[in-house]
Amino acid sequence: LALLDLLAALAPDLGLDLVVAHADHGIHPASAQVAERVRTAAAARYGLATTVGELALGPDASETKARTARYRFLRAVQGGSGARYLLTAHHADDQIETVLMRLLRGSAPAGLAGIPARGAHGLVRPLLPFRRAELRAAALARGLAPCDDPANADPRHTRSWLRTTLVPA
Repeated sequence: LALLDLLAALAPDLGLDLVVAHADHGIHPASAQVAERVRTAAAARYGLATTVGELALGPDASETKARTARYRFLRAVQGGSGARYLLTAHHADDQIETVLMRLLRGSAPAGLAGIPARGAHGLVRPLLPFRRAELRAAALARGLAPCDDPANADPRHTRSWLRTTLVPA
């Protein structure tokens, strides 16, 4: 929502036509509720329809499977809408978690470089310089109710374990 809010504020001056997409991985039982909150917020506040991809991966889906399915869905929306760019809301905490995951897996130096700010086919991650707490505070200050996907706190997944246990320690 922080990314959407930023883009909605810039869109008129930059001549942007926004397309909103949300991937409901279906990993956690409450994921459909999170998707509905995103859809409702985008429509009510910005007058934008949201395409929700119901990926139905199930509770045992790996992070890799979820990422692959998410990007397949997002790229399909990008292609179907003719969008030049695909922007994601990855932030500095995601960057920290990614580097730690790769370090734990014995990545080569290239992997330890982390998430790039730009990727192939118009992929852009404009929020990488900002921490999760900063984005949450900015969203709250703008009257937004941030959505916390419950699957992100499930320590069965390596990234969630890093997020909830290792990084705070």
